[in-house]
Amino acid sequence: MKVKTINNIALLRAPLVGSLLLVGVLLILQTLAFNGNRKQQITRKSDSITANEGQETFQELGFFGEVREDKWSDFVGAVQNNIAHSRKEKGNLSFSLYQPEDGKLKPIWFERFKNKAAYNYHKEQSYFKDAITVIQQSLTGEAKSTTLQVLDEVPAVVSKTTDRPETARHVIVLFDVKPEKRKTFIDVMAGVASRSRSAKGNLEINLYGFADNPNKFVLVEGWQSQADHEAQLKQYHIKRLTAALEGLFVSDPMDTRYIVKDISE
Repeated sequence: MKVKTINNIALLRAPLVGSLLLVGVLLILQTLAFNGNRKQQITRKSDSITANEGQETFQELGFFGEVREDKWSDFVGAVQNNIAHSRKEKGNLSFSLYQPEDGKLKPIWFERFKNKAAYNYHKEQSYFKDAITVIQQSLTGEAKSTTLQVLDEVPAVVSKTTDRPETARHVIVLFDVKPEKRKTFIDVMAGVASRSRSAKGNLEINLYGFADNPNKFVLVEGWQSQADHEAQLKQYHIKRLTAALEGLFVSDPMDTRYIVKDISE
């Protein structure tokens, strides 16, 4: 600060060498100040990126329960409208509505957002609120949902799209794993996911954990067609899966396995 308040006349009277030294000092100070500010800017930017990357994605799996037959058309239309708008939201990763292949009016929804803030934004939109009104008028009971989290051991990938969703097959399986078998289960499923994602016709295969229970999981699969899914079931590593998972569960996963079709559009 003192350098900046020196009288100009005093500078003119100073020896040339002194003037040059003073100019050098000023340049050094300016350079240090610039680099310091630049470093702070880079640090703040880096911190910002880290914070954004550190935000966990938000996933929700929901079971609507039975829908009244006379309300089915209204229900589907309202949810499809919500999905169409939601998929355009910057924070949305995916949003799907499924119906059991057997034709039962017991739809399931699955949605993913970049973070909880994006999900909260979604719930404030008019199309969401409109859909909720129709849904409440259509159900014979209450919908139930579960918040899910991505597993570090099996990073989730965004589902691929298909030009023929009406012929695609999706599978949702709920697992209740014995606490002492948790690591074994995750390791086995990580191997299955790695192989299956490169299989012909695979749209997605993701394993999520229940946010409120470390021993409960959900597997979400998508295939271009029933034939692609059945071909996958004949693969050697899938045939070995039953033996690898022997004795790992509290209850039989086949009792909570849902084969569904996508009716999002």
